[in-house]
Amino acid sequence: MPSFLRRWVALEGHEAALRQELLLVHETYTRKSPHVVESLMYREHFLGAEFIGLIVYGDDAGLETVERQRALARLDAVAAAHAKFSTPALRIEMLGEFTTVPHAGPYGIAGLLTCQPAFSTEFAGRLRGLIDELVERLRPTRMLVGEAVDKPGLFFVLGDSSYPVDLDRYLQSSLHRQHVNAVGSLLTAPTRWFSLDPVWRYTRAGGSRAPRGGA
Repeated sequence: MPSFLRRWVALEGHEAALRQELLLVHETYTRKSPHVVESLMYREHFLGAEFIGLIVYGDDAGLETVERQRALARLDAVAAAHAKFSTPALRIEMLGEFTTVPHAGPYGIAGLLTCQPAFSTEFAGRLRGLIDELVERLRPTRMLVGEAVDKPGLFFVLGDSSYPVDLDRYLQSSLHRQHVNAVGSLLTAPTRWFSLDPVWRYTRAGGSRAPRGGA
């Protein structure tokens, strides 16, 4: 199924405005399209300035709809007004999905990994080999692992959790050192891990929303 990842970092003082505008786009457009299977949006927990969005379509026909073109145009306008950094909608290939509990959690976690594009295939294989251990340590309710097709060398880990994830404990653990040793030689930048708050969650079957919390 066609899937897309997008990121935004708010201008200073625009954090609440960016959140509200992104949420409005999701509320206005996502549920209009019968092609959308799932839509997620998260905000970085501590500073609240960075956002990650993921949308999954049931088929390629959904990519050419008027609703999607309007949504993309609106997201571009929101980014121009409120973000100091943003990406286009990056098409991604899912490398794995791991569900440990059949419900979404109120907390989130993300990891962004960048390797040399020439070694993307090798890196993807090594990353797949580490995920079971990562799931065991962080115990998410769900974890997605993917690669950006439109930006070779960019990989991500995105997950939900029933409780706040202790990233410091993981980053100081022997398991993290093993993971660094396994993939570190292929990385072009340090892996970025951060805690997330779910802002929006929609599935076509249930049409459910994550708790929106405060601005």
